[in-house]
Amino acid sequence: MKQGTLITRIIILVLFLGIAAYFGVYVWSSLTSGITTTTAYSYTAERKVTSTGWFFRDEAVLEDASELAEVLRTDGEAVAVGDTVARIYSSDEGYAVQKQLDEAQSNLSSLKYILSRTSESADTIALDDDIADAFSALHYSVASGDLSDLGTDADELRGLIFRRDYTYNGTDSLQTQIDEAQAQVDALRAQSSSAYTPVSAPAAGLFSSAVDGFEAVMTTAALEGLTPGGLDGLSAQADGTPSDSIGKIITSSGWYFSCNLTEQEAEDLYAGASVTLRFRDTARSFPATVKRVSDPEDGRVNVTFYGSDYAAQVAALREQEVTVVTETATGFRVPKRAVRVNQDEALDSAGQLGVYRVSGVQAKWVPINIIWEEDDFYLVTQAYDYETDENGKTTQVTQSEFDKASNLRAGDTIIVRGENIYNGKVLTD
Repeated sequence: MKQGTLITRIIILVLFLGIAAYFGVYVWSSLTSGITTTTAYSYTAERKVTSTGWFFRDEAVLEDASELAEVLRTDGEAVAVGDTVARIYSSDEGYAVQKQLDEAQSNLSSLKYILSRTSESADTIALDDDIADAFSALHYSVASGDLSDLGTDADELRGLIFRRDYTYNGTDSLQTQIDEAQAQVDALRAQSSSAYTPVSAPAAGLFSSAVDGFEAVMTTAALEGLTPGGLDGLSAQADGTPSDSIGKIITSSGWYFSCNLTEQEAEDLYAGASVTLRFRDTARSFPATVKRVSDPEDGRVNVTFYGSDYAAQVAALREQEVTVVTETATGFRVPKRAVRVNQDEALDSAGQLGVYRVSGVQAKWVPINIIWEEDDFYLVTQAYDYETDENGKTTQVTQSEFDKASNLRAGDTIIVRGENIYNGKVLTD
């Protein structure tokens, strides 16, 4: 073997061993460095209890329905005393005539509305904007469950659409059409004079089609002095109201919900406390106030809540599973092991709680405040510096752009475990 070839092989071997040693040290360092990270994310924690309870309201049941009954109101719609909420027809022919009359009267009203506005500018762009706004208002009312102004909103939208049609077709024949529509209405009105019997609202309130037999049992008066045993007794009663009734008028301005809880479950509840209620059969939350907490009875208490948010869904509910949320907090969720006490005097914050976030290839100290604690995690928020002026007023110290860039954000990588971690440490692994 030539000497040059031997030297070349030795050099290659030395280089190979050197590279292998480098990667071996790198892998060993990575395996033994002990650095573990996690991702901080926004999280809302709640303190809550679940039970089953009943809605209590003051309600007036309307007369029984027949096969030819037509309900004119939607659940949750506001009505005044004396308003017609339904019609009881004497025959199918009478129903058909009345539907024609309703359509003719609606058409006549729209024509008269247009005539009263012909002196105004026929700006189709402005009308399109008004129609879009009316659509949005109607959509919002339906989506939120607030149907108290449904009839007014629908009439306004219908009028705008009619008015827009006449900006294209002109108004020369408008009076002629009004005369023809009036004649049609008069003729149909004569035919329908005895077509139906109106059902009127006995009091002002909200209409509901749901009649469950508890209207005379679950009243606001029944809440007086209610106990856990008393609620159990009421829930076993029903007054036999026919289920085919046209509906009822809810006359109370708000709703009450009463349920039984254990003493431990109710320890955060007191008269006047604000809570959030979530009912099984609704897709939203309702703010409510605790009106009364009864004395304990066999380890249980009766709790009554009051709410004024009268969505259409609530008007039809009676017995419901409820989640009572007594407290909430939103912050960044981090493992308890990630929270440290800073002892670095150079940061001028020795003793301050904080976490280390990964910024590029460095560990950056972020001071925090703990706002919620669970068994294995904290909810934390960024801790800011404050200063007090000569008048004793405390304000937050304005952060520099550099400091703002270092603030804790959702998605940040947080160091959970690691040896000899300090602010500014380069994380080579």
